[in-house]
Amino acid sequence: MAADLPFETEPITPQHTGRLRRLFSEAGKQAWCYYAPFLCCFSLPPRREVLVAERDGACCLLVRREAHVDLMVPPVPFSGRVLNILLKDVNAINGDRSARILWVDEEDARLLPANQFELRLKDTEYLYDPARVASASGRPYRDLRKRLNRVRREFDVCFRDLQAEDLLACQHLLKHWRRRQGRKHPFLLDWGYTQAALSRYEAWDREDLRGWCVEIGGQVAAFAMGGRMQEKLANFFIAKSDPDVRGLSEYLRWEVYRALSDFSLVNDAGDLGLPGLKQHKQKFRPVARLRVYTAEVLDS
Repeated sequence: MAADLPFETEPITPQHTGRLRRLFSEAGKQAWCYYAPFLCCFSLPPRREVLVAERDGACCLLVRREAHVDLMVPPVPFSGRVLNILLKDVNAINGDRSARILWVDEEDARLLPANQFELRLKDTEYLYDPARVASASGRPYRDLRKRLNRVRREFDVCFRDLQAEDLLACQHLLKHWRRRQGRKHPFLLDWGYTQAALSRYEAWDREDLRGWCVEIGGQVAAFAMGGRMQEKLANFFIAKSDPDVRGLSEYLRWEVYRALSDFSLVNDAGDLGLPGLKQHKQKFRPVARLRVYTAEVLDS
């Protein structure tokens, strides 16, 4: 697929993780999309493939779907000159000026020329202090404490690290979740990369992609994944729980924050404009929010 591009590219793999993490950290990137395991799992060839390229000292990430190419993010580090060259080459393949930049953080959004790009808000991401969530003390966490206590009182729960032998059970749970939740929200797009993360889980160092699960009565009822983005910043990548067990999603999220409490901040993505998900994430009391955009090239 990459052969038609007029510059050298390579498909993203877990082996790119260390290099990309260092690059993103040096550039101060905090947006959720700058988590290398997500970029790898977002790549689902042949339907959708993420490609890595180097252009004049900048790392470029592309997304190819059949004959159409978009930019995953702007060049890192940001370069307006490299961006213009890249768009010209990519749109020559597309046959028009239809290339988009799928994720643009607030810093890069300020650098894009307003006469060249139209920015549309994609999501607003939640950043948490994991130690604060782990303690769950004070009035702001009263409702969360009630839910945690109910789960521990009603169920025999066990939170632990995810093991290779748990992956099949997680796949079954993901299918159950999709049957129950996916029908309600067909536009949720994390099914593919969640399945990929389970399939490729053993390809990563555990500091970069770590998994956990919750057992109830000896059966896997929830699982989550996350890992480091920078020295003090972690990414809460995936959380899936049995929707038939009330309060389990809150319990899973709280336990993961306890597991990530050595970090100063955790980016837990956005809420996709879903009122229920927004309410759920507000329970954990974010300490900051980050806006992320999509950029489309304006017609000349």
